[in-house]
Amino acid sequence: MTVEQKEVLKGIRVLDFTWSVSGATTTRILAALGAEVIKVEWPKTPDAMRFSMYAKEDEPGLDNGAFFNNLSAGKKGITLNVKSERGMKLIHELLKKSDVVTENFSAGVFEKWGLSYESLNQISPGIIYMSISGLGHSGRNKMYGTWGPTAAALSGMTFTSGLPDTHPSGWGYSILDVVAGYTGAYSILNALYYKKRTGKGQYIDISQVETAMHLAGANLLDFTVNQRSSKRPGFPAGNRSVASHETSENSYRGKTGCPHNSYRCAGGGENDWCTIAVFSDAEWCAFKGAIGNPPWASQEKFDTMEGRIRCQDELDDSIETFTMTRNKYEVMELLQKHGIACGAVQMNEDIMEKDPQLKVRALFEKLGHSLLGVRSFEGIPIKMSKTQPYLHKAGPLMGEDNDYVFGTVLGYSQEEIKEMTEAGVLWPDDMPKDQFKVIRPLW
Repeated sequence: MTVEQKEVLKGIRVLDFTWSVSGATTTRILAALGAEVIKVEWPKTPDAMRFSMYAKEDEPGLDNGAFFNNLSAGKKGITLNVKSERGMKLIHELLKKSDVVTENFSAGVFEKWGLSYESLNQISPGIIYMSISGLGHSGRNKMYGTWGPTAAALSGMTFTSGLPDTHPSGWGYSILDVVAGYTGAYSILNALYYKKRTGKGQYIDISQVETAMHLAGANLLDFTVNQRSSKRPGFPAGNRSVASHETSENSYRGKTGCPHNSYRCAGGGENDWCTIAVFSDAEWCAFKGAIGNPPWASQEKFDTMEGRIRCQDELDDSIETFTMTRNKYEVMELLQKHGIACGAVQMNEDIMEKDPQLKVRALFEKLGHSLLGVRSFEGIPIKMSKTQPYLHKAGPLMGEDNDYVFGTVLGYSQEEIKEMTEAGVLWPDDMPKDQFKVIRPLW
């Protein structure tokens, strides 16, 4: 589908002090909507994501981290020593030319810099200030340090995950960083709309823990109404909807199905699997027809759900003799055409390169990077017919937009920019720029 790529936030400038994932997700979305996002860093204390998740063929360095470049796509980048008097003066000048300022430090950091919301509004009347932290900037726990996984634990999400009789599994990748990031983006859009109507800015205070509460809503409701704990014996039953003929408890998945499992497919790799679920005798007949009615499938013992459950081991072995003759996508396409629930098991590379649905949706975008070349980036998972968000560029090299921001935006001459650089305001005077690629994180 061809859509217009209009920059709905063109003319909006965001001064971005965020780092890691939650705040960076917010400003990444704003940049994709056309806002000019200026990321502020200092080479001696850079965004830790610059050192996280390099592609295996890339040499580690400040500017070529895959994770950082994906999180920072669309943003401009400057270096500035905000702890120096001259550096803070430049921050004040940039604030006066900005519509939004964002940060996701621990509570109190911005205030120590003299940048409370009241101060920010005096410097730049009508500015919108958004902070994201684990527990928000108010209340007895505001100073508690958290990150995405600990926020998930505090919300109750972690406890409700995992297998019975063992510790909670957690939610893998830090889901609350992403949830809080999207919450921050739509909050800023609301604040911009309010400012357009009234001319007034506002302070947005986001708690990661609170953004998870609605995700735990079903468990909270179950306890409130039924006084039932989320600690569930015998849950879940495994890949099969019914563990065995003797143990038929199925308290979670809903409909009973058999066959109901994961099956190896052609290819021989550890990821060559598909899932198949048959929920009725009529579906079993359709399944047999789809795979060519092999003799083993015509045995009378498989004709009923009860019979199939009783013979699950034998049934699964026979089904796998079929699935191993085709790749997982061929099995999925074939069985789905016959009304059978079937899905290919996918790893990251499958999702990016082979997933037939995401290919049509064009989720991943290609961007060029001066050090990494052309790479695939995660696009914005929103489709809009008139104002489609899109990634404008890869993440910024350290300080690559200093000349534009301090020259074009603030009006300083090249001589003044050079003087501030040599004075340690725009660049550490003891750190040559050509030593970038040998810098390593301190932890």
